[in-house]
Amino acid sequence: MILVPAIDILGGRAVRLKKGDYNQVTVYNEDAVAQAKAFERSGAERIHIVDLDGARNGAPTNIDVISAIARECNVEIEIGGGIRTMETFERYLKTGAQRLVLGSALVRDMQFCEQCVAHYADNVVAGIDAKDGMVAIEGWREGTSTRAIDLVAELKERGIHELVYTDIARDGMQTGIDAKAYGRLAQAAGFAITASGGIATLDDIRALGELDAGSIDGVITGRAIYEGAFSVEEGIAECRRVSC
Repeated sequence: MILVPAIDILGGRAVRLKKGDYNQVTVYNEDAVAQAKAFERSGAERIHIVDLDGARNGAPTNIDVISAIARECNVEIEIGGGIRTMETFERYLKTGAQRLVLGSALVRDMQFCEQCVAHYADNVVAGIDAKDGMVAIEGWREGTSTRAIDLVAELKERGIHELVYTDIARDGMQTGIDAKAYGRLAQAAGFAITASGGIATLDDIRALGELDAGSIDGVITGRAIYEGAFSVEEGIAECRRVSC
């Protein structure tokens, strides 16, 4: 299990939203590239990046900033937000990004997802965002009638073996997590998943580490790090400890 610091980019800045609300924005760094470099210096192996403008607009908006991060940082880059066409998918691959997160497309465009898996299966990551167990899309602004656990259970059949699951109701709130819910999701998926949303303390990391072996392979956190609940170094150390 690894710690994955998050950078949500809005207008080129590193920010966090509360519960996915674009009207509740906290700016943590005016320079997202500088923030990524700071995470790298702290020992991060992977950085999770979300183009919030892209998620809202349906097209890559901060690709120049994200390209600079991929170019200037020697870490694994995971990108989500506005990846709705093969052109966008391949543009991000050319920047040097390794993990590309498909979110709204999982619900809205099955054909596109199948095309990505057919050509770039090793680079595809499912990004399922949910509130009260129901999938939300379009930058978390639109609810659906799709149960998150049902969509999770379909991923393997679609040829997808990587998942970032975000609990929107807890994201950016530092309220702690429902570790058992992540365990149930991993069981439904049939493979290890990355947990996101509400990671507030090292105790949350410990709780995820206590799940059945192979349930969680990554822990994404943003606000807890930015606001000093624990450092990147401390989070990395705890992930390694519970993985032993």
